Amino acid sequence: MADLFQIGLSGIYSSQASLNTTSHNIANVNTEGYSRQSVEISTAGADRSGNYFVGRGSMISGIERAYDQFAFTENMMNTSQFEYAKEVYQQSSQLDTLLSSSGTSVAQPVLNMFESINGVADSPNTLESRQVFLESANNTVAQYNRLYDSLEVQYSSINNDITNSAKEISSLAGNLASLNQQISAVTGAGVSSNANDLLDQRDQIVTKLSQYVDVSVVPSDNAMINVYIGSGQSLVMGGTALQMLSVNGDPDPSRKELALSVNGNLAVIDGGRLGGSVAGLFDARNNDVERAFNQLGQNVIGLTHAINEQQKQGMTLDGEIGGNLFNDLNAPLTMQKRVLSHDDGLGKMQLSVRIDDLSKLSPDEFDLVVEDYQAGPPETLSFTATNRTTGERLTPLAVDMSESQRVDIPGAGISIGIDSIDPNNLPQKGKSFSLRPTRLAAQEATVQLTDPEKVAAADAEIKTIAAQANNGNALLRTSAIIDPSHALYMDVDNPLNIDIISIDPASGNITYDVVDKNGATALSGLTSTIDPLSGKATFAFAGVEVEMVSGSAQAGDSFSLNFNETGAGDNSNMLKIADLQNQKIMNGNKATIADVYSGMISEVGAKTANADTTMQTMEILQNQSFERMQSMSGVNMDEEAANLLQFQQHYSAAARVISVASELFDTILQASR
Repeated sequence: MADLFQIGLSGIYSSQASLNTTSHNIANVNTEGYSRQSVEISTAGADRSGNYFVGRGSMISGIERAYDQFAFTENMMNTSQFEYAKEVYQQSSQLDTLLSSSGTSVAQPVLNMFESINGVADSPNTLESRQVFLESANNTVAQYNRLYDSLEVQYSSINNDITNSAKEISSLAGNLASLNQQISAVTGAGVSSNANDLLDQRDQIVTKLSQYVDVSVVPSDNAMINVYIGSGQSLVMGGTALQMLSVNGDPDPSRKELALSVNGNLAVIDGGRLGGSVAGLFDARNNDVERAFNQLGQNVIGLTHAINEQQKQGMTLDGEIGGNLFNDLNAPLTMQKRVLSHDDGLGKMQLSVRIDDLSKLSPDEFDLVVEDYQAGPPETLSFTATNRTTGERLTPLAVDMSESQRVDIPGAGISIGIDSIDPNNLPQKGKSFSLRPTRLAAQEATVQLTDPEKVAAADAEIKTIAAQANNGNALLRTSAIIDPSHALYMDVDNPLNIDIISIDPASGNITYDVVDKNGATALSGLTSTIDPLSGKATFAFAGVEVEMVSGSAQAGDSFSLNFNETGAGDNSNMLKIADLQNQKIMNGNKATIADVYSGMISEVGAKTANADTTMQTMEILQNQSFERMQSMSGVNMDEEAANLLQFQQHYSAAARVISVASELFDTILQASR
């Protein structure tokens, strides 16, 4: 039979639990990640009394938290997407400010330099105008150097953020595994409500983890969860957490990558596919900052290489052919630094990249893979090149090394030199390289010329011109005037011709004759050897040196050497250098040097604007999902205050039941006396 005392006590216990839980909610109203809790009360059953049943009161069946799995998952996803968009915008905005700010932009120094070039053209014989030009050139190069250094600071900062993110992710994973163990221990008897606060803590850590990466949560045994990140990489499996580390990139050790430590082994993962702020860091670094390096390099290469080449077409004040004004972009070490070899254990060889055609040069990088190597004879090597930006795959790129050690990349304006192959570690199929033709150019840019007299303002005294009927595409240029007093040295009335007699592909020897204007042979049987690596050759005769700077000659080709009467006050070559400012020599002869830099600023500006729009959109979605989750799980003080009064009344009523039971018991006792 039902016990009135027990019924009253059950009501007190239920009301007391409700009062305690409501007070707990009120106390945690400002606790981040806290979910409102409520007491689940059910009937304690009934006892049979004749044809009917009398209830036994109430019992506490559990204390549950207000939790919506869908709302939590949605908020987690939106948090990850917002953090990604925010990181991309912050990095893009920093890059945009750096490139477009008047204090760091190279646009004005370049304009100032061309003004000083015009000054030399106006007064070619004054050392003062030449000195102003050299100082302006130094200022321009220094600005490129400073801009590169600023980009390097941002690049290093991103790499540091990647390292710190890896540490934070590992810490959060460890905390999740620990909470999993605690929750499993508490819920071992199957009473999940006992772990409400621990569950809130775990959800809060999962949400924080979603700021860094995309997170997928899969329930496991004993109320534990398994956590996967990115595209499905496991991070937490029950009570076990993997450690995430930042490691040096291959082949560029300064380019940090992420790896998971699995049983002591490192498994490198693609950070750009992890989502969250981490993916934002990788995308900003790989797609924006690295491209800015390359575009800046393309710009400075266009400027300095074009001026260098035109400088070599002129003559200095002391009657010499002009030399490089800026650093030689195709110096051996410079070309080698454009190639990075992957540590893949598939052979060892030294490659180099030469800039051949400014009009075709782009800021793109290439992946180069060995397709086949045969030690020969003949020794042959073939590659596949893939443009990382466009995805275009060029194959095969083959070279017979008995004839040449250079192979062109079609349409890229560059060629690959096979400098050396380790005979003890020959290349194998799959050997990989990364080609970065323009990456370091802004860092390496320097002014080589210090003597203002060496500025080649005048046109060269000896000009070399290829005959229109030539079958080859060789470009020859007078590279030095050795002895103007030579008996065969040219003058206005006595030009000379170089006639190519034969070319031996095996040895690279070119046999040629020197012929006067009447067709008579002045010198016969002269030879020059083509460098198999550079493809260049030098013809020395009649007090001059002529260099084959590009292309290849064929037997029967002819080149005329004409005397170009020049003298004091000649500014012909300086005018050509000045005109480089307006010539469309870049991007397929569709852009000037200034256009390349302006295009880079426009591209970064457009990306920044798009990133800002995306960030604002994702912020709205993230706020909406958070508010939706809070409407379900958050503590409402008005509601809790009302509950407090309600449960207080329940408690008083239950106490009155006990009081009535006591009065009834006293009545029974008095009746029995």
